[in-house]
Amino acid sequence: MSAKWTLKYSSAAVITAIIIILITLIANPPILQTPAYAKTNFAIMLTDPPIVPGGTTKLSLRISDIQICITYPNETTEWLPANVSGTINLLSLINMTQTLTNITIPTSSTIDKIQFTMTDIEAVINETTHNVTALSNTLIIDIASGYVSQTLSGVLIDLTPTLVEVDSTDADGAPVNYYVLVPSATAIIIEDLDESQLKAGTILELKENHKIQLENAEEEFKKNVNIVSSSLNINDDTTTLTVTVKNEGTNDFRIVGATLHGEFRTTQTRKTQPDKQEQTSVKIHPRTIPFKPEDTSLVPLPGTTTKQENEHETPKYPEVTIEPQETITLTFTDVITLQPKNENEGRSTIITPIVDSNYRLRLMGQGFQTVNIIATP
Repeated sequence: MSAKWTLKYSSAAVITAIIIILITLIANPPILQTPAYAKTNFAIMLTDPPIVPGGTTKLSLRISDIQICITYPNETTEWLPANVSGTINLLSLINMTQTLTNITIPTSSTIDKIQFTMTDIEAVINETTHNVTALSNTLIIDIASGYVSQTLSGVLIDLTPTLVEVDSTDADGAPVNYYVLVPSATAIIIEDLDESQLKAGTILELKENHKIQLENAEEEFKKNVNIVSSSLNINDDTTTLTVTVKNEGTNDFRIVGATLHGEFRTTQTRKTQPDKQEQTSVKIHPRTIPFKPEDTSLVPLPGTTTKQENEHETPKYPEVTIEPQETITLTFTDVITLQPKNENEGRSTIITPIVDSNYRLRLMGQGFQTVNIIATP
């Protein structure tokens, strides 16, 4: 009888112990979780060697809506916002870096993209302030080798925009200039930071090894993105521009703008009567025509247009994304025309490449690629 009671009490003790263990585990769930990862102080930094017209002393813009695409050590991925915005004079960052903000992320995460928005763009040229139109207000930049292994790291954005000055005339035939910003950028992960570079607003000289890394990232782009073919044909006032691009790399490539550089012929058309028009040659000739991509089309932006943006809205222009091993063809076929603000008054300006002249086409987005073209009839 004593043995039976001993066995009974022993079994009850075991069951009681199991219950206590289960209650403890339920009450303290962190015991079941994976141990916490080390934390990395992650700086978001900017450097900028812009291409600007002569006489430019300031090129400022507001950067906001910064987000990084992060894959955590547990392999989940999300867009992580960095709550910062501010106005920057890009000309102050030639061979310099500026810290925009810093965030905390788990060490051993991977950052493969960064996105930000540019607004309120102004340029001071020959002591005159000009509003600037951006071909694209939002940039998404791929980051190669984005694994973060140290507790003090960051991303360095190399923003290399081209400020295009478009010489033209207004509705009365008087010379005017318009300015368009064609953005281009690359980005790299840097891991040899010091504590001072974490503070927002810190401006330091660009280190030589970082400059080499950025140059290597740009060269890698040029090696992977190939302009397969291009042509420029002129038929009376109609221009046909075609470029075929293949992405031979392993990452997406985004085209946010293009520029066509060279000598152009311009004529003006003025309505003299409801059913008659008069054409005259113009001495003001643009040197560059910027284009924005829309699907597989290139749309010229030579200054004012008849469709005005709502001043309270941020203009959004589509970008073209070329996936790895994909080939696309972008085309423009039409008359390049600068319309006066009122279509029923004044003169519209027709811009045409000159047959047998040489032109340089530059595609810009994540890095840039160029090709030389001869205009043919």
